[in-house]
Amino acid sequence: MAGRRTFFFEGLGVSDGIAIGPAYVIESEDFRTESWQIGESEVDGEVQRFRDAVELAAAELRDIRQQVEEKIDRQQASIFDAHLLILEDPQIVDETIARIRGERRNAEAVLWEVTQQIGEMMKSLGDSYFAERNHDLYDVSRRVIKFLLRLYAQSHPSLPREGCIVVANDLGPAETAQFSKDHVLGLCTNEGAATSHAAIMAKALSIPACVGLEFVTHYIRSGDVLILDGQEGKVILNPTPDQIEYYNQKADEWRERVDSLRALRDLPAVTTDGVHVAMMANLEFPGELDTVDLNGAEGIGLFRTEFMYLDRGSLPSEDDHLRSYGHVLAKLDDKPVIMRTIDIGGDKLPSDQPVHEFNPFMGMRAIRLCLHRPDLFRAQLRAMATAHAGREFNVMIPMVSGLTELRESRNILEDILDRLEREGLNLPSKVNLGAMVEIPSAALQARTLCEEADFLSIGTNDLVQYALAVDRTNKAVATLYKQTHPAVLQLIKMIVDGAGETRTPVSVCGEMASDPRLAVLLVGLGIRSLSMSPSSIGAVKQVLRNISCADAEAIAAEALRQDTPEDVEVLLHFRLKELQSKIDQEAVG
Repeated sequence: MAGRRTFFFEGLGVSDGIAIGPAYVIESEDFRTESWQIGESEVDGEVQRFRDAVELAAAELRDIRQQVEEKIDRQQASIFDAHLLILEDPQIVDETIARIRGERRNAEAVLWEVTQQIGEMMKSLGDSYFAERNHDLYDVSRRVIKFLLRLYAQSHPSLPREGCIVVANDLGPAETAQFSKDHVLGLCTNEGAATSHAAIMAKALSIPACVGLEFVTHYIRSGDVLILDGQEGKVILNPTPDQIEYYNQKADEWRERVDSLRALRDLPAVTTDGVHVAMMANLEFPGELDTVDLNGAEGIGLFRTEFMYLDRGSLPSEDDHLRSYGHVLAKLDDKPVIMRTIDIGGDKLPSDQPVHEFNPFMGMRAIRLCLHRPDLFRAQLRAMATAHAGREFNVMIPMVSGLTELRESRNILEDILDRLEREGLNLPSKVNLGAMVEIPSAALQARTLCEEADFLSIGTNDLVQYALAVDRTNKAVATLYKQTHPAVLQLIKMIVDGAGETRTPVSVCGEMASDPRLAVLLVGLGIRSLSMSPSSIGAVKQVLRNISCADAEAIAAEALRQDTPEDVEVLLHFRLKELQSKIDQEAVG
């Protein structure tokens, strides 16, 4: 840490906990540059390709520098001045061009060799200043090679054996699913929001995480010491000994709190006036099963099945589905499980002809894709039904916009069950077909859906997004994504009321359920089943066991009368402040 400044980054804390350890930067890993010969007639074109890549890298650096200066300060932005000077250094640029012409080889291979040679020379000088410039040299070369190779995203590299804090531009579900707490102490990314894949997966794995940090990959290098606070959304690069001591103490306090919440594992979530609220878990992939039991979930309220289609070269077979579903059901014994059919777009399917959509959030995805590709839908439903032989089968259809999609799904499911029976195979003891309500049209038609749906589950992540016309992954409008928006609360109340008229069970399986404050609000609105990341169950259960349902209903009624999301936030803060003080005192006692 000697000789390097301490830097602070603030983003969004999406998975609680403290992590202290070495960084592992995915974007900064070495490029595998292949070398090949070029013809004499290709030399000028290769030189121009190199010059173009240098210019693109310089433009990107200038843009980043401006953003950092505007959003942080001029001093932190000055690091990129050194990077820009490297791109103008004739020892690098001119030498690379000379070798391209003299050796008639491709630009990326030549640039990397020049970088390594200069880097070794600087390293041999044994001076801390040149060691720092050596890091800058490699960072700049990688940036140029990125443009030469058009590598805007890389596959997930293998992680080191020791614990590390992963630093990346962004992380998808297939990448994050490969992490384990043995290797990964924490995650931090430039991109992302509270409901991004990285956030949801980190919470599911109980790995501290911060997203939306914007510039971390431009400053942090593999091996740098970091402190990550997943609750406050802070990352500290090159922390001082005092900061490390402070956060070590904070980490101990966090672990004590987690242990105290796990003491509630076998206790039900029953309000002080005797109303039971089912505590269910969201399951991202089978590897999470141990955390479901560890945190005392009463079952699986949302089993996402997208993992079956990610990071593979071919479509999963019916047998692939059957093995995965059978494994999950066997581990959960008699606990209820709600399996959701795939909620992905056509761009995520293995194909020689990639699907590109201008607006994939509203495109060919989820049930729309399944009805468009009945071969996918039938293979999944048949495997699900077969895995549930002799036990209750709860299947949920995502992105339902109205009754037509639900009816078509039921027709296909009934045909599959008829075929299984004719083949002499054992059937589920009971079949319940549910609709996930995440589109405003489905919310408005909740009463009608309940005439044919066996249950409803409110997916608040997308319901908020579609109701407010806010892309939840777009940082430019992230401040408009408000789960406490009065319109969202009114939609939820409408769904609950519609389901109540037909006595249709309704639950919430979005991120709203994992926030103790919002969980109180949801219970007050009439929700009696909440499904969330397993790690969130203890905190939600603790709050619900310390409040009456009558008080929750009074808070919800008052919230429905508010005019803005901020008014609702203020209301929740003051109404639950006394409750939180009581819980904190009990924890200390």
